[in-house]
Amino acid sequence: MPIIYRRMTRDEALQSADIIVQAYAKQPWHEEWSTQNAIFRIDELTTTPMCLAVAAFDKERPIGFAFGLPHTSVMGRGIHVAEIAIRPQHQRSGIGSRLLNRLEEEARIMGYVHVWLVSRSTGGVAEYYKSNDYQQSEKLCVYSKKLT
Repeated sequence: MPIIYRRMTRDEALQSADIIVQAYAKQPWHEEWSTQNAIFRIDELTTTPMCLAVAAFDKERPIGFAFGLPHTSVMGRGIHVAEIAIRPQHQRSGIGSRLLNRLEEEARIMGYVHVWLVSRSTGGVAEYYKSNDYQQSEKLCVYSKKLT
């Protein structure tokens, strides 16, 4: 049975929190997500008004997803790719690229005029986004601060 790409419901997303745990445990991230934190993250995303969630399904089981959140800027209505994660055994098979394409198509239909995301600036992840026609900003960088 072929992989199906479609919008994902909130319940389907919450039941698939283990995708974040599995995907981010591997290279290049090496992050140790708890299932509870992954559920909190998906809850944050899916309760944001106008959240756009698309997923890849193998039969009825989600094997990857992408979440886009609205973000209006000087360029107009845009969508921020807040999360994209694929189960490790399905990575490097084109699923992530097809999910990005599906998210972009849905965003275009909804009237968004640009898409953006934050990720690593070098390495395989950077090359992945470049291969999907994303360009690194020359004007912006990410700042963060740990709250203690």
